[in-house]
Amino acid sequence: MSDQPVILVPLDGMADALPALSVAKVFSGLEHAAVRILHVAEQASAAAEIAPRLGLAAEDLHGASLETRTGEPAAAILAAADDLHARLIVLCTHTAPGSPAGKVGGTALSVLRGASCPVILVNPAQPLQDWRLRKVLLPHEGTSAASDAVKPGVELARRADADLLVLLVAAPGPASPQARGSLTSPFYLDQPQHEWPAWAGEFMERLACICPLSDLRVRLLLARGSPASEILRVAREESVDLIILTWKGIWAPERAETLKAVVREAACPAMVVRVRAGGGSNSPRNSGAAGAPRAAPAAQ
Repeated sequence: MSDQPVILVPLDGMADALPALSVAKVFSGLEHAAVRILHVAEQASAAAEIAPRLGLAAEDLHGASLETRTGEPAAAILAAADDLHARLIVLCTHTAPGSPAGKVGGTALSVLRGASCPVILVNPAQPLQDWRLRKVLLPHEGTSAASDAVKPGVELARRADADLLVLLVAAPGPASPQARGSLTSPFYLDQPQHEWPAWAGEFMERLACICPLSDLRVRLLLARGSPASEILRVAREESVDLIILTWKGIWAPERAETLKAVVREAACPAMVVRVRAGGGSNSPRNSGAAGAPRAAPAAQ
């Protein structure tokens, strides 16, 4: 097997799935990785037969390889990702006709739950043929675990020479329990002159200890309110090209609300980095006082 890293792009033959390939090719250049297009079907077929069925032209296959596997789609995708030691999986949130915009379909959700590498979710309703990575948004909850999980985002920004926007959203309410090494948001959100300069300096110093930032164009943003709403607002106002989200792996009613909302409504792709219990993540390189604001948690 070649030592070149692989970016896996599952395509099911629906035209709505093709935006994932456009995004994957940009990541291929940044990661110096090969693009592997995967089609899961009832019967295996030669690549020459499958390409037209997937709506792929000759130029779509430039710099990419194509294979078919049989079986249940999500299981076959996860098996291929493991076999290929995929650096990333890039797939659309859904492709079924009539699905609500931004809905995460069953296959995408199963892949998200089972993947051992980050998953980039692409909304098929967004026009991404000319997609480029110029601005990366990293929502951050202030914990050391979150800092470790955003390493791939920092590396992507560096390789793409992209702007890096680090956003901490403080939600009103009682301070939540803080893990060791956490840095809570400033107490006086409405009077930033009191704490903001010192807090921002400490926050960036801590982040730089884990992810060197001196060669990047970095901006630290602080917002107050609903984490999902503020992430979407900043992404829209700043014309962000990629949002990095950490996730604890629980997808249930009233859980992962931030992740669900951002994936559903964002106009750009979202990279989901799974945070493991006890620390660590599935990143490509690892394949206050009462009444004070609390930092928005990672999506559960």
